[in-house]
Amino acid sequence: MPDLKVGDLAPSINDLEWVRGESLEAFQRGKVYIIAFMTTTCPACAREMPRLRQLQKKYRDVGLDVIGVVLLERDSTAAETRADVHAWLNRTCQNLNFGIGVDLTGQKYRLWMEPSHSTEVPTLFIVDRDGNVAAIDPTGLDYVVPKVLDGS
Repeated sequence: MPDLKVGDLAPSINDLEWVRGESLEAFQRGKVYIIAFMTTTCPACAREMPRLRQLQKKYRDVGLDVIGVVLLERDSTAAETRADVHAWLNRTCQNLNFGIGVDLTGQKYRLWMEPSHSTEVPTLFIVDRDGNVAAIDPTGLDYVVPKVLDGS
């Protein structure tokens, strides 16, 4: 599989099992997305949720959508993962304002994480208004998001 890098067309986001928010089968042209890969056992992932919620609230009206993608834990069944995700969301983010999908098949991991050589969670991808990867795990997210939104 080829590497995934900034400037590449973003891989698909379909085939997630949506546990919060509306399902998204394809990126909509003209919108910017933050795709946040996480697990339910990652303390840093839980700490990231308030910032993602704040970014969604601040920039939703100008075209930002945040999407959380929960990865299947090793040695977990789909049923165990579903239960873990619901419990984790109830514990860590009751006032969630963005969608959460679960990658029960590992397909999103294989399309996004492996080709970008991302080995840790949370890992964030920003998809620009044309559907291209604009950033992979950027530092200074509060600086990068407005730049992608205004096309600079």
